[in-house]
Amino acid sequence: MALSKRSFGTLENSQEVFLYTITNKSGAFVELMTLGGGIHAINVPDKNGVLGDVVLGMDNVNDYTNGDNGYQGLLVGRIANRISNASFEIDGVKYSLPKNQGSWTLHGGGRFSFSVWEVADCGDDFVEFRFFSPDMQDGFPGNFTLSVKYTFTDDNVLRLDYKAICDKKTFVNPTNHTYFNLSAKSGETIENHLLKINADYFTETDDNQLPTGELSSLRGTPLDFEEIHKIGDKIDEKFRALIDGIGYDNNYCLRNKPGEFSQCAILCHEESGRKMEVYTDLPAVQLYCGGWLAKDNTIGKGDSLVTYRRGVALETQFYPDSPNHANFPSCLIDANEEFKTTTEFRFSVM
Repeated sequence: MALSKRSFGTLENSQEVFLYTITNKSGAFVELMTLGGGIHAINVPDKNGVLGDVVLGMDNVNDYTNGDNGYQGLLVGRIANRISNASFEIDGVKYSLPKNQGSWTLHGGGRFSFSVWEVADCGDDFVEFRFFSPDMQDGFPGNFTLSVKYTFTDDNVLRLDYKAICDKKTFVNPTNHTYFNLSAKSGETIENHLLKINADYFTETDDNQLPTGELSSLRGTPLDFEEIHKIGDKIDEKFRALIDGIGYDNNYCLRNKPGEFSQCAILCHEESGRKMEVYTDLPAVQLYCGGWLAKDNTIGKGDSLVTYRRGVALETQFYPDSPNHANFPSCLIDANEEFKTTTEFRFSVM
């Protein structure tokens, strides 16, 4: 294993961003950036042993700070996904948050994703990023610290160990927002990728994609990935939980027991032979297939552009808007209670 560091560029606020590259014994490597504690690249072999970059991203570091580009590879906090009415209550006290999408909060307002993180520690096979958010920053209570340790193994497993602590009772629901395309081809979209998700229910949403609080069965719906099949098979079917022209952007309620670390999804690409398994101890995963990305974007890594349906995100998480739904698994932690969670992306060939 080997770790190297280089400059990625300078943000418009004059902060320099660095890339850390972890290379394993086979030559596979990942590139991690201090901006948003994010994933810039993952290069893993296909069935013929040829390395290819299987995640979307951008060559210009400043493009990562534009929310319209889809939070490519970035860490998200304090609370991922949507929070209705941009507010929640703790012990009868209401906290108001940024309304950065419509009348609600998306991805905690974006501060965690679009800021430069501190490198708390690093070694030959890992980099640990850390971000501190002071009490009432963006309306969230408590002095809050989130650290995420990325470890890349000789078996091509990328492990994300999250750890958070706060000096006040608060909600915490971090995730990583990487978009995967296992073909590693610049022009290919994700419709031909095979997907399986180990879930029985999904969270119903209203016209703004905000959870209603109701859970519905996946069986027999276009959202059902109990049996592995192509993402494009049903992505454009008419269904209440699918937005016309957008496709999948839905929360799946995993069947693992609370705190149990288990497989939540499998993603495969037949032509390249690449396979990715997602493991987590969290209760849900958001399936998003890039339907909101602009079709005419000209940004990306080389000729691999960040455009409509070019990548699939599998965001391990608590249910969206869980602070406002008592029947959802709780992501509330007490003051000085350490929160921990782990997600793994395991790469292999079919």
